[in-house]
Amino acid sequence: MSERGCVLGCTVPDLHYATCAWYGVNDAQAELAKRAGVAVCAGCVPAPASDGVMICERCYRRMRGHIDNAADLVGRLRSLADPRKAMVYDAMRSSSGKGTEAPAPTPADLIDASEDVMRSLRSWAVFVDPRSGIVGGMPAGAGSLAAYDYARSCANVILGDFDRIANHAGDVQQLAEAVLVRHPVDGDGVRPFWSIVDAVSRYRLERPDAARVADADTDEELEVSAVVEWRDRLITRAEAVSKAYAGSESTLLRWRKSEGLVPRAITSGPLGHVTWFRESEVLAIKEAMRKRVGGRPRKGQG
Repeated sequence: MSERGCVLGCTVPDLHYATCAWYGVNDAQAELAKRAGVAVCAGCVPAPASDGVMICERCYRRMRGHIDNAADLVGRLRSLADPRKAMVYDAMRSSSGKGTEAPAPTPADLIDASEDVMRSLRSWAVFVDPRSGIVGGMPAGAGSLAAYDYARSCANVILGDFDRIANHAGDVQQLAEAVLVRHPVDGDGVRPFWSIVDAVSRYRLERPDAARVADADTDEELEVSAVVEWRDRLITRAEAVSKAYAGSESTLLRWRKSEGLVPRAITSGPLGHVTWFRESEVLAIKEAMRKRVGGRPRKGQG
């Protein structure tokens, strides 16, 4: 560790200078002060910067981790915003004496988050290496896989020169603005800018349900924090039997027995026991069944 403090302003929790009013205050006294509404100093001694850089170890790991995960985030955002998914995220809005306003198929926040994160990645990649070949923007209609690949290329360029950026106070502070700094919404409910951490906090990298997952491919139960889904949406058994997919329990059961459809995860968590299927696999079988019967879906398939 160096003697420099983290330029992002991090401090050591509960460590105070001798001139601080909270110096020497024990836990019991601190708790009483908090209950009385006294402003608390969480720590005023700067966190030491890691060797060779100007940020602390925690910021170093968090920033690299978020940049490394940014491609997954962009892919998930594009997947959620894909109008072909036919999902509506905005709630109906109405007021007394007025008609209802139809919900938008893709909320503005989702589009803004995707654009801001991608713009940050592209700008920093070009700044780090103008000869990287990353030029221009990504087509607006690019799918989640293309978005992932483009974002992955940008992230790799940034990570390749990350230590140099982290050893320049101005550069690392600006990069932190795009990666770690949270930007609250304004009085009109609009977020002026989406950092990577803003987007992750709102939309997540994966389905956030903590659970034990039974891997359908290996018959092995794994302890995981989430079920990966950004690239290919997971649907529950209840969704799979709906009209948009199989259309009935009997059809889904037949697909599992004769068409090779298998669950991709069986979770046991806050939602109880839930069986998950890959949406693309269910739709592929539905399309194959449609073609097999001359373009007419079988009874119960929707």
